[in-house]
Amino acid sequence: MSTLLRHNFSTDFIPGENFLFEHLQKPLTFILNNKVVKRGRLILYKRVHFYIQITIINLHNERENFDIPIPFKAEDYTTEGLLYYDYRLSSLRLNTKLDVTKKISSSYFNKILEISNQTA
Repeated sequence: MSTLLRHNFSTDFIPGENFLFEHLQKPLTFILNNKVVKRGRLILYKRVHFYIQITIINLHNERENFDIPIPFKAEDYTTEGLLYYDYRLSSLRLNTKLDVTKKISSSYFNKILEISNQTA
């Protein structure tokens, strides 16, 4: 039986935090399923339970808050200006196969969120 040590577990870890930190006060585009869902200048990010709370100033110069679930996997390509949050079940590393029979209401479920510094 293995023991979970406190120093091996971080409750405030944010996947892709280096990318988010590098892009504070800079414009970002949030793309889900090839559709732009949010666009604006990143003002603040923080972890709140199982979500990353994002604050942006949108194109209408209004402050906007939204929550992004903690992803199963993150790929940080800071040099290319890209961060991918992967919510696909296939990216979970489990020893057993998941059987999802209920409809999942999250718009992120089984998708990849692309966060880009490009103004596409």
